[in-house]
Amino acid sequence: MLKTFAKSYQRLVPDSPIYSKYDGTCKVCGKDYYKGELISPFFDHDYNFWRHTACYQLFFLTLQYGSDCNGCQKDLGPKTHGYWSKHNGIWCAPCGEKLFPNISVAYSQFQKHNNFIRRNRKGRRYGK
Repeated sequence: MLKTFAKSYQRLVPDSPIYSKYDGTCKVCGKDYYKGELISPFFDHDYNFWRHTACYQLFFLTLQYGSDCNGCQKDLGPKTHGYWSKHNGIWCAPCGEKLFPNISVAYSQFQKHNNFIRRNRKGRRYGK
């Protein structure tokens, strides 16, 4: 189990899915999970929540290492963009987008800013 530290708390992040000790609610699908069911972490800013292992929280990022896509089995090399999930694997961009809207996707601040600029541009040119 990985321990990460912040100013006033310690976050425990399991390396693989764990069995729930309590009943709770999945933060991706909103349905209940029960004691003894496999769950995985759901990261939201500084908070650790829980989700069904079958419910995906994907992170859109530039991959550091090569891997195979879970959907099409295409080889994804390093420095390519893709969707990553802590316990569920990696998807290329087209296969990851086929999973929408029943998943939660996290973007970095930089990616959010770029998406905001792209949405608000819509044919307008700056400087004219």
